Amino acid sequence: MKFTAVLAILQLMLITCHAFRTQSVAVRGKLMCGSQPAANVQVKLLDEDHGDPDDTLDNVFTKADGVFSVSGFASELTPIDPELRIYHDCNDHGKPCQREWIIRVPSKYIYSGSEPLEAMDLGTMNLEVCCIL
Repeated sequence: MKFTAVLAILQLMLITCHAFRTQSVAVRGKLMCGSQPAANVQVKLLDEDHGDPDDTLDNVFTKADGVFSVSGFASELTPIDPELRIYHDCNDHGKPCQREWIIRVPSKYIYSGSEPLEAMDLGTMNLEVCCIL
């Protein structure tokens, strides 16, 4: 009887482990503030989770030329919900808090496994347009 219970628990654990899928995503681009590169801007790649804290997949700061590249992976039962969050002070007229720009990543850029096959390319984006006063 004990052997059967242990075997059932092990089988359930094995099924649960295989149900989790490793999924990956990557995003790259260049950020500008008007005609100037947006240097040292924080860019986070998150897996938005409902009901529990979001998973941070990557967290970088743009280079001096405004270029960034983020990538990461997570193991989930359901498809991941990746989003890019950009925190910046572009054109904020001295306000004490940073602005947050959220960009959802389309599902076609989510790949099976821990290495994404292709990055979503945002191209060059001007942070002035997201938060005009």
